[in-house]
Amino acid sequence: MTRRLLVGQFGKAVEAAFTPYNLVPGPDDPPVLKVMSFEEFSRLQTEEIVRIGSKIVERIEQLFRLYCVTRTGDDFCDFKSLALEMAIELFPDFRFKADPDLLELLFPLYGLLANGTCVFDYQLLVTRMADSCLSIKKRPNQSKPGNQLVLLWLLADVEAVQLARKRPRPYSDREAIKKLMGEEPFKARWGGMNAKTLCNWLSAARASFEYSGQRPVPKIN
Repeated sequence: MTRRLLVGQFGKAVEAAFTPYNLVPGPDDPPVLKVMSFEEFSRLQTEEIVRIGSKIVERIEQLFRLYCVTRTGDDFCDFKSLALEMAIELFPDFRFKADPDLLELLFPLYGLLANGTCVFDYQLLVTRMADSCLSIKKRPNQSKPGNQLVLLWLLADVEAVQLARKRPRPYSDREAIKKLMGEEPFKARWGGMNAKTLCNWLSAARASFEYSGQRPVPKIN
């Protein structure tokens, strides 16, 4: 079984920044409630979901070009044709080219409760067959600091470190960043980062949320 892969930027997983929002945070959840309101968080999360969705749409359109399937404006026919071309490549021993109706056999194979009667059935089938091209990777620390969800995550983690402080004096920014880089559960998110970079991101985060009217985490030098 072969698989034609997208190349370049389309061959990499879509990196996404998702931050948990819990009114009663678990041990591994940053206290987002202390950084911003639920409405503001929901807006940022929605923007990130829309961004990810647009990336997935780009990759699906790239698949049409990769498999030389011309878009006709009829999504049902277009996605069925794309699914057929992908199936011919993925399962060369099957007679899909001679009998396209055999595509219906792939729905249960990919765990889909579908029968090929609507465009959504073939859209799902295409995404399942192209799973490696449409994967999403949760790596907020690899995103650019302009992503406000990443900045929110960093602010919330610093807040969590400060809340765990046993002494009256809060940690300095450098001390807090050192904790994030060296102790779990924060190390899993920030351990591979540069301390100076994180300090710069923390400053950017405070400036971003000050500008938006949210209460920033106070800076301690």
